[in-house]
Amino acid sequence: MQAAYDANNLYVRLTFKAPTGGFDHSDKDNEVKVNMMFPNDKVPMGDQVGCWASCHEDSKGMPKGKDKTKYVTAGAMDLMQWASGGKSADGFVADKRNMTGGKAGATAEGAKNGDTYTVTFTRKLAGNAVLAAGKAVPFGIAIHADNAAGRFHHVSFGHTIGLGADGDVKAAKQ
Repeated sequence: MQAAYDANNLYVRLTFKAPTGGFDHSDKDNEVKVNMMFPNDKVPMGDQVGCWASCHEDSKGMPKGKDKTKYVTAGAMDLMQWASGGKSADGFVADKRNMTGGKAGATAEGAKNGDTYTVTFTRKLAGNAVLAAGKAVPFGIAIHADNAAGRFHHVSFGHTIGLGADGDVKAAKQ
């Protein structure tokens, strides 16, 4: 993972080999989808658990799930997605997941070379989660691989991107 920022935007490049052997192969349009989420400062424990703050075992789509869609009722998370089928999304998660209507002006592009994916996200520093120089910004990544849909994905949590500050990933100033 690499990151850079300028006066207006954050740029994140992910390079990875997609995991295989998944349980669910129901997304026939996308071999891989990559999501990146940034919680704002109102999401409880958003700085510690990343995108896990939006899901629980009783959420819709989980084995015990019924009607709950997401848990981020205090605050919101910016959501960016790249899908290998050619689509990208600029959305957010609050009381439910919204794949449109994001405030971060996010774009994504990606490609596969052999067995390696490279995905680049660009987003404004402003958004539901405001990013700023001098801050370490919490984030979460989810990779839906092997044509997986819904809950069958690999996640990260508890990581930060430092914009002129210490972080697990240090963004280079442009």
